[in-house]
Amino acid sequence: MLLLLTTSGDGSSDIVVSRLGNNEVFRLNYDMWKAYEITITPSFWSIKNPAGHEITSESASSAFWWKAFTVALDEDKHTIFEIKYIFRELYSWFSTRGLARGNSPDYHNKFGKANILSIASKRFDIPRTLISVGLASTDEIDSCELVAKSLSSVLNSDNKLLVTTSVPSTQSLDPSYPWFLQETIHSDWDITVFQCGQSFFPFKRSRAGLEGLDWRTEQKFFYEEQEWFPFDMTTEQLGNLKAVAHELGLDFGRYDFMLAREDNRLIFLEVNASGQWAFLDIENKYGLQQAVVDWLKG
Repeated sequence: MLLLLTTSGDGSSDIVVSRLGNNEVFRLNYDMWKAYEITITPSFWSIKNPAGHEITSESASSAFWWKAFTVALDEDKHTIFEIKYIFRELYSWFSTRGLARGNSPDYHNKFGKANILSIASKRFDIPRTLISVGLASTDEIDSCELVAKSLSSVLNSDNKLLVTTSVPSTQSLDPSYPWFLQETIHSDWDITVFQCGQSFFPFKRSRAGLEGLDWRTEQKFFYEEQEWFPFDMTTEQLGNLKAVAHELGLDFGRYDFMLAREDNRLIFLEVNASGQWAFLDIENKYGLQQAVVDWLKG
């Protein structure tokens, strides 16, 4: 049985559960932790939900960590860290036995955005990029149009997220803030490629009509309207991406590109090791949903 460590409101998890069924998957929702009975000892663990459905260290076959900590708990700080530790404890049981599917929640802490770009630059063009503290070396990139992004993608104290934002000039930036800056790429198309095992699903989305720079702020997650459509990668591009995936140690994730307006070059932007995927194939026209289920089954 698969242990799915996630949250209650995640649509991708809904799809996984509906396709696998209760006999093959146990869903553990971080934001509903009080509803479960959890027992962990050095030699055995078990989890039971309110309906009496149970998974144990004897019945479990694999685990998939899927955005478990993306919601905030209304608990004191100590309790939150204790619950997070329990979730990591369970995941580690699978990881140390080679039974974890997908990527660890700490994947990006291990690799880092600049390091990923360095690996990708061996096979794709990348934007000029600078991570700067104290506005160090910003004069070296001030000659090009810039955007600011978030390194951590974590909400600030006002529960706001820094999305891709145009920067008029580096002189306008606050030197007391750590900046992640990139060259602006002018494009009519966003490209994203979802990887699931050995399968790669490239999609494109028109940037026409976007109000801002970042398509994620305008993405519709009601799964009612198809906004992304299949994109044809060349054999060389796909081969290069597979090489990047291999070097990054990934068999699951989503790679974001832009298609340069002037010459249609693929510009590599980033990889999201736990990138959402359901919105790419909301009606399962392209086999993506089934590919995920088959991959989870191993």
